[in-house]
Amino acid sequence: MNPVELHNALQIHRPVLGDTVGLALFRLVRLVAMEDILGAGASAVTYYAGKKLGRELGLTKLDDFLALCDQLKIGLIKIPTLTDHLIHVDVCECVTCSGMTPVGRVLCHFEGGLIAGAVGSILKKDVQAREVSCIGGLGNATCGFDLVIP
Repeated sequence: MNPVELHNALQIHRPVLGDTVGLALFRLVRLVAMEDILGAGASAVTYYAGKKLGRELGLTKLDDFLALCDQLKIGLIKIPTLTDHLIHVDVCECVTCSGMTPVGRVLCHFEGGLIAGAVGSILKKDVQAREVSCIGGLGNATCGFDLVIP
C-alpha cells in the first residue's frame, strides 16, 4: 500500500464545496477522536506528525513558512523574539483552540511540531518547540512556542 504524499494530499477538486472545511470537523478529529484513540500519547504523536510534515515542506525561507501559515489559516503568526539560539512564535487565532473554554493544559502540539520542523528545515538544524502559552488550553492571549536552536 502506498502512502499519501504531501503533494497529492494538497490536490483538491471540489467544484461546489471548494477547498475549505469547517473548523469544527478539524477539531473533532484532532482534539476529540485522536485523544480518545491514543490517550495520553496523542500529544507526542501530533507533535512528531507536525514536525515531520514541517520538514517535508522543503521550505528554505522563513517568509515562505509564514505565507504558508497564512494560506492554510493556521493562525496569525508573530515572531517577537528571533535570536541565534531562541525564536519565540506567537499564534493568534490558533486553528486548534482559539475560542475554546480553557481545559487546563496546552493543546497545540501539532502546530508546535509543524513550526519546529519547518524552522529546523530552513535552518538545517534539529529545532525543538515547547508550547508556553495556549489560548484554548490555558486561557492565554496567544498560543506561544519557544523554539530552541542548537
